Amino acid sequence: MIIVSVLIIALIGGLSILAEKNIHVKKELIINKEISQVWEIMGNQFTEVHLWSTNFKNSKPGGQPKLEELDYLHRVTETERGETIQEIDIFDQTNHSITYHISKGAPTIAKSAVGIWSLESVETNKTKVIIEFKLETNGFIGLMLSPLIKLKLGKSTIEIEEELKFYAENRVAHPRKIESQKNQNTK
Repeated sequence: MIIVSVLIIALIGGLSILAEKNIHVKKELIINKEISQVWEIMGNQFTEVHLWSTNFKNSKPGGQPKLEELDYLHRVTETERGETIQEIDIFDQTNHSITYHISKGAPTIAKSAVGIWSLESVETNKTKVIIEFKLETNGFIGLMLSPLIKLKLGKSTIEIEEELKFYAENRVAHPRKIESQKNQNTK
């Protein structure tokens, strides 16, 4: 009994060293296209993310707009976990950036979840894409699971980057997305 107690205390102590209440994942990549072409996909077609990202089965605009640049408030997406809504907080066409938060469908272990997508022109036909996700964990379980959450969020971000780059440069969905769509159609 004492050994089990010591092991549990050691495990909790070890996890608390790795645990984070606020998780921040930031990835950058270069897409070999002009910034206006990348912005068309990431900004102007924000509600059509299902065309290129495996994470989303479907997506569409919704809600009454609160930003004058847009005729919608959020995008409604269908994922493996169900419906999610990402409400746009900032849509900056001049600086090529979008900030949004998940207003419905975030995991219960997330107190808040925010995405920030921004673009920078590197050269005429090169654009730097910066994708950030910020998640605040909810409760003790969220805190203890934060190392796993950060790992999964990082993996998901890399997948989004790969699929975005492929789609932007080739104007067709990544093979992983095409395979995912085939599997959805056979269910």
